[in-house]
Amino acid sequence: MAARPIPQPEDAGHPAGGASPLLRSLDAVSTGDASLVGRKAAQLGALRREGFPVPPGLVLTVEAFDAVLDELRRAARAPEGVAAADLPLPPEVLHAVEDIAARFPDTELAVRSSGVAEDAPDRSYAGQYTTVLGVRGHEALAEAVRTCLASAFSRQVTAYQDPSGTYPGLAVLVQPMVEAVAAGVAFSVNPVDGSRDETVVNAVRGLGERLVSGHAAPDEWSVRGGSAPQRTAGAEDALTAGQIARVALLTREVADWAGCPQDVEWAWADGAPVLLQARPVTALPKAPEQIPVDVEIPPGRWLRGGYTLKPLTPMNVSTLIRAVNKGSEGLFRYAFAERIDVRSLGGWSYLRIVPLPDDAAVRERAERVATAVRADEPFSLVESWHGEWHPQLARRTAEATGTDLGALPDPALLDELGERIALADHAQHLHFLVGGASSLVWGELGVLCRDLLGWEASDVLPLLTGLPGKSSEPALALARLADLARERPGVRAELEAPTGESVSRLEEHEPEFAAAFGRYLEDYGQRCLGADVAEPSMREQPVTVLRLIAGQLSAGSDPQQAMRRTVREREAAADRARAALASGPAGAAERFERSLARAEQAFPLRDDTGFYAHVCWGQVRYALLELAARLVRQGLLRTADEIFLLTVEEACDALRNGTGLQDLAHRRAGEQNWSAAHLGPLTYGEPEASVSLDDALEPLPPHSRELLEPVRWIDSVSHMGARGSAAEGDTLLSGTGVSAGRYTGTVRVILSEDGFDRLRPGDVLVCPETTPQWSVLFGSIGALVTDTGGLLSHPSILAREHGIPAVVATGNATEILRDGQVVEVDGRAGTVRVLDAGQAR
Repeated sequence: MAARPIPQPEDAGHPAGGASPLLRSLDAVSTGDASLVGRKAAQLGALRREGFPVPPGLVLTVEAFDAVLDELRRAARAPEGVAAADLPLPPEVLHAVEDIAARFPDTELAVRSSGVAEDAPDRSYAGQYTTVLGVRGHEALAEAVRTCLASAFSRQVTAYQDPSGTYPGLAVLVQPMVEAVAAGVAFSVNPVDGSRDETVVNAVRGLGERLVSGHAAPDEWSVRGGSAPQRTAGAEDALTAGQIARVALLTREVADWAGCPQDVEWAWADGAPVLLQARPVTALPKAPEQIPVDVEIPPGRWLRGGYTLKPLTPMNVSTLIRAVNKGSEGLFRYAFAERIDVRSLGGWSYLRIVPLPDDAAVRERAERVATAVRADEPFSLVESWHGEWHPQLARRTAEATGTDLGALPDPALLDELGERIALADHAQHLHFLVGGASSLVWGELGVLCRDLLGWEASDVLPLLTGLPGKSSEPALALARLADLARERPGVRAELEAPTGESVSRLEEHEPEFAAAFGRYLEDYGQRCLGADVAEPSMREQPVTVLRLIAGQLSAGSDPQQAMRRTVREREAAADRARAALASGPAGAAERFERSLARAEQAFPLRDDTGFYAHVCWGQVRYALLELAARLVRQGLLRTADEIFLLTVEEACDALRNGTGLQDLAHRRAGEQNWSAAHLGPLTYGEPEASVSLDDALEPLPPHSRELLEPVRWIDSVSHMGARGSAAEGDTLLSGTGVSAGRYTGTVRVILSEDGFDRLRPGDVLVCPETTPQWSVLFGSIGALVTDTGGLLSHPSILAREHGIPAVVATGNATEILRDGQVVEVDGRAGTVRVLDAGQAR
């Protein structure tokens, strides 16, 4: 590793660092010189000589400390507790200080203690000795040296060290100050749980003293293997994920060089990390057990699931994933693929779209779809949802919500769990079936507008934006709660810093708001937030919802007004079409009105059906938690969360038979630990040979091909993925503009539902992708930027409904952008411009 070019002191390379025998250049010492220059300086000297980015420095050796100690003894003064101002510096030490000052003229210096006993296996002396920063000039340097040397005699150090009556030697390291934009500490292992595969980085803006002194709460980052850094806490917004990755890499390289886990102090200056200190991590807990998982790759091309940011749990594989694989054929009933296949590969979710095998299968599917379209089968499914299936699911989920699970005997609980899983399976099947059918229905509108008006997809979609449905309902209902809170000072006071006790206090003092809040959680909070039944629902996290309400109050935004504006734009788009068709072919206006009316019924159903599927899986989760509580009470599991390490069959059998599952849960936990430490690649396998749709459909009669045009149109506008990819240092990111408008605001990078609490009013939400569950955030954000997506992806639909500028498919915005940056989002041009370019990555 090449050292960073930092200006050198005069004669810095001289073995003695200059004329004074009490000085050593950092370039002339190594680990074997710890007794002379202290462990800190010896380690840094060795690292600098190896090419690590350590600033240059001069060391006032332990001989200077011994000379001071001898001076005190000659004066018959007890060293313990001596004040820095009273510490005598013998002439030879003063001469060395003058030499240091002369060799760093007009330079602001950092003066650090370097103890011989520091960083030892039994005692680290961390924080015991003194550091003085921002030192300039001879007199200030002499005072700083006194302060460092005097810290060796402090009562704090005397109490900490061995009560032998001796004082371990102390040297003083002097280096030029690093002009840091950020600084912090990093550990090459997790110091809390001992994980050797994780690097932990803490970062604050400016100097690291803000962190060491406790004056700042740092950003906390976790970096595992080759995966992107994940922020776990903090709001300092000190560095980007990409910059944190470079700090983590430096930390691991130091540990590899040292041959043991390292605790590193670092600073970020001149676009790169600088190494300030490195010492062994002592007293590490035992690392979590990792049990390797066999990775067998089935044939085909497999893409790692974008909605799963954690390893798949066995419970999820046996419930939700099983239902997805079973019911996804319905999604392709009117499309040219077989189904979705989701597998757990190495513990991670991977999916594959199973293609139709050959031309004959494509033509057979095409004929079947043409027959269904001719019979208007897709729209009949839309009508069945509105008239039959939706009321049925609403009634049955309400019944499940009203069931007292704790009062059920064990056999009845298992029956209830089975019924809830069957209901969730049915809801998942309807989500695919009706969602696929509804796309074909409003695809007919797209084809009609293309053929009669010459419209592109971006012209058609405003006709369907702002329709009532579950995509917008949660945010609008949250806005009504915010309006209710705004009228009540007691509620506003509680929302300033909501805690776990806030709900009970609101129930006691603000019963009307508490009742409305409870209804909101019942109506919209029972969905699993992630794509895993192991993830808690919003109902289980009421404080998060209270914070979202508080955010809307602070933002002063009005999602209801934004929705009304969207409705007006939808009506205006329809009027433009009507005006253009007024002088068009005979019957064209009537065809448009019929198609528009049908599309308005169909378009919201992808999210509406998904909403009920997730509510049903939430009901499954609640029954599993009750089952888990009983297994824990019977001593069959250690904790309730362990149930998600089992399959549903294993958990049910345990309650029936009293089978202990602690050993199985322990093994599965080890497998989960291994999977978390070994994130699989983005893809497995090679791309499969695909059938040419045009060639396969060519033999069909023209009237059949015409009936298939809505399917082709939907395919043409449904591209998902990443169109852009920015490089380090770029200040302009490009993607797909999916919701028009410009907005300038502050970046907030949120990688999963765990980060909802970090969102601030008016932020530019930057995320990998969103699911419909994220709709609660859209009432208070200013703009949206995602890594992946397309014109018809969930974030695009939500952004258009809320009138929020949005750019999707940027490729890597979550890595390039960082919290606190100011950006301009142009939802028409599809660009994100970093305005504070000096802070950009």
